[in-house]
Amino acid sequence: MILQCLFGLLVTLAECEPANGPGSPVYRTAAAILVLSPDQADRGYPAEIRGVVTQSVESGLVIHDETAGIWIYTEGAESYAPGDELNVDGATSSGKFAPVIYARSIRVLGRAPLPPPIPATFEQLSTGNLDSQYVSVVGSVRSIGVRENVPRATSIFIKIETDGSFLTATLPATDVQPLNGLIDATVRVTGTVMCTKNDNRQIIAPTLAMSALSNMTVLKAAPTDPFTRPAVPISNLMRYRSGISYFDRLHVVGTVTYYRAGVDVVLEDRGAALEVRTTQKLDLAIGDRVEAVGFPAPQAGGPIVEDALLRRIAVGPPLPAQSVGLSDVCSGRLNYNLVSTEGRLLRRFREPSRETLLLQDKANVLVAELDSLGTADALSSIRDGSALRVTGITVLEIEGPWNYGANSPQAVRCRVLLRSPSDIQVSELPTWWTTQHASEIAIGLGVLALIFLILVFRSFVERSRLQAAFVERERLAQEIHDTLAQSFAGIGFQLQAIRRALPKELPHVEQQVDLARELVRHSHKEARRSIELLRSEPEAAGNLLAQLEQSAQRMVKGGAVEIAVSSEGAPRSLEPRLSNALLRIGQEAIANAVRHADPTRVQISLTYGGNWVMLSVRDDGVGFVKSGSLLGFGLRGMRKRAAAVGANLEIQSRPGEGTCIAVRADFSSPSIPATIFRSLWSSILEHRSHVPTE
Repeated sequence: MILQCLFGLLVTLAECEPANGPGSPVYRTAAAILVLSPDQADRGYPAEIRGVVTQSVESGLVIHDETAGIWIYTEGAESYAPGDELNVDGATSSGKFAPVIYARSIRVLGRAPLPPPIPATFEQLSTGNLDSQYVSVVGSVRSIGVRENVPRATSIFIKIETDGSFLTATLPATDVQPLNGLIDATVRVTGTVMCTKNDNRQIIAPTLAMSALSNMTVLKAAPTDPFTRPAVPISNLMRYRSGISYFDRLHVVGTVTYYRAGVDVVLEDRGAALEVRTTQKLDLAIGDRVEAVGFPAPQAGGPIVEDALLRRIAVGPPLPAQSVGLSDVCSGRLNYNLVSTEGRLLRRFREPSRETLLLQDKANVLVAELDSLGTADALSSIRDGSALRVTGITVLEIEGPWNYGANSPQAVRCRVLLRSPSDIQVSELPTWWTTQHASEIAIGLGVLALIFLILVFRSFVERSRLQAAFVERERLAQEIHDTLAQSFAGIGFQLQAIRRALPKELPHVEQQVDLARELVRHSHKEARRSIELLRSEPEAAGNLLAQLEQSAQRMVKGGAVEIAVSSEGAPRSLEPRLSNALLRIGQEAIANAVRHADPTRVQISLTYGGNWVMLSVRDDGVGFVKSGSLLGFGLRGMRKRAAAVGANLEIQSRPGEGTCIAVRADFSSPSIPATIFRSLWSSILEHRSHVPTE
């Protein structure tokens, strides 16, 4: 009824408030501002509110006038206390949830009584419509704790059960220990509603902010000593005719097998285990005998106890772990039990707050987790593939209903919570054959296969090119044989006939004919040699230096030019292509010197290095000035021959100082795998095509 009157008043005041504009009145009541839409409130209408403070925190305060409560953003809000009467001058805004006022100035008028609280239910609070209103709620205290990293005015939180749901009430920082006597008491809590919300202006949960402990009235006191209740065996919890409901406080006793201060503790007794959630931070150790008083709560894998108070009974040795297989962990009968199991490590994951091990045993896979917040990489020495025995607490995570005999859950996930690195024992080191190594080998084989295919393709292309070149060389050889060589033979025959027909009294003519016959024979021989070179590369290149010397002596026979030859370094066998290229380049260089340089001496040198050979032809002739691109027919031929075998050709000459032509080539040294591959591939091609390989 009170709420209906309040909202009726809100609507009435909103309808009566004139629109903001030049000369329009300011907003003077909280109710008139609260009915504004976010867009309207963001227009920054002027507001002047007079009311009493009901709650004050660092970021702002709530004042309540005769119509409603409203949030005020202001600096130094903590200097105002509940009961202060203020006059606030500011502007409206949409705020983060409900409309608010940004204060420009605040004037303290004195002290005033707090407004009467509105009795509210959890259902009414959950709508968010009572945000910033002063209300009272009746419920039972479930737990009390301290929150960190929050404003001091809200650091104490009290969990209250009301209407079958849970509401959080806050208090300023104080000693929380005396408040534990309020647990399980029925109380009336009076305070200001401070809804928590997200960035989308949606309510997450209603919260009740109290300014002092006096805002809480005890309607029914809690038991003097909650631990005097009869202890319930953990194995009987929530069983048929146990006499326990989810709204009854119960007392359990067990041995600590797992503990996180201020979060939870796992107790085990006579083979049955239970998770107990608590906000207490006691100095407990594994093996301590502990009793807990709390409220049961349903979980898909089995009930737990929430909002518990703990008390140590005795100090004892740690319990032995039950040895089970990986398949037994997810059976559903070992939830929160201390177990020891073995499996092979598939993978280890490092996360900011924990380390995770993925274990496998045949078809079963299990996740083991170790909290490692703020610690070093404790499990870095454990390698994938190791056989491990782990000891820890089993945890079942169930999706969907789990009702034996009726239906099955959608998924059952199993975890083992490790308590320390010592809960992991390496029983067998990993073999070399791991998933990672197998992947690396597969990648390596794939790369090798790709390289092999590339080499096969390149070899095929090269073979095709060489085959085409071989066919063309055969054609040219046949053409030379059928034309040039036969012409030389015919000319020689005719010269021989002329020689026989000459009279004896013409010795000078006979000498000229004999010289012509000798030149024809030499040209015929060179033509035949060229044919042989075109048809196939000779197995051996012969003595390159001797061939060059013979060619030079023939060219200068009967003249005054001196031919000198020299060799340096250890002679090496040259490839036929390289030997032939050097021979032709040398012959052309000698011919150029004899024809154009008018030399008295031609020096032919062959030098062998570690992996190179250099041929040089030097004369002491007239020389020439290097100009243009030196692209005469002879020089072009020498450059092309040098480029064909990957050699460098250099020409040095000055007028009056002679000319030097040098060509340097590197020896090819294919790798052993390449040699083997080329030999194998050549054999295959020769077998398939019956074409001799080079």
